[in-house]
Amino acid sequence: MSTQGSEGKPGRLAWWPEVRDRNSDREPLSRAQIVAAAIKLLDAEGPDGFSMRRLGQELGVGATSLYWHVKDKDQLIDLVLDEMVLEIRLDDDPGLPWRERAACVAREFRGVVKRHRRLAPLVGARIGVGPNTLRGMEHLLTVLRAGGFDGDRLTLAFASILTYALGSAVMDTRELAGSGSAGKSVEELQAVYAGMLASLPPDEFPNLVRLVTETGPDAMADDAQFEYGLQRMLDGMVADLARPTAG
Repeated sequence: MSTQGSEGKPGRLAWWPEVRDRNSDREPLSRAQIVAAAIKLLDAEGPDGFSMRRLGQELGVGATSLYWHVKDKDQLIDLVLDEMVLEIRLDDDPGLPWRERAACVAREFRGVVKRHRRLAPLVGARIGVGPNTLRGMEHLLTVLRAGGFDGDRLTLAFASILTYALGSAVMDTRELAGSGSAGKSVEELQAVYAGMLASLPPDEFPNLVRLVTETGPDAMADDAQFEYGLQRMLDGMVADLARPTAG
């Protein structure tokens, strides 16, 4: 993990690349500039269109300038994902109930992933061990521990909140493929899907047919579905806290 420096600043992580000073004559870029440009390029073109060569072209530099600051593309992706975490607000009110604070973290995490929708699959495919990610994890653990979670309950609650937020964001940002989906918006595809369900024989699929007529537009919204699941999950955590621990 990290250590604390003599001035109270977080020490470096043994596994995390140190920032190398730039040489104004030979290396005009900083690592921060490279990471920011990489995020912009990934947002625009996605991982499939991303390469160090392509990034160099965007920045107007050769590969040497990039590799002075990052070892390779894989390391740069890790830096990008850790930089994204900085967008998560961790300045909530410590006086609020743990449930509200935990819900805020879940919404913030989901919001960041949705804003960088093309990076969503990468977030779920990598283990975050960067300094910003670790601080975000520490914050959520602090919130949950203050609410009374500890031991296995703390681990399970922590994992459940992050997994739910990420899973929701990945589903919301996925690019649908398949017959008839090209060029259609999510709303148009939902209408097509609803029409398919409505056409089913009601004697064989009574609940699927009723689902179309009984579901209002508000329940179809991604945010409403996320919030419903989040609140029901937190309901369960509140109930679990009230149960005595085994042994």
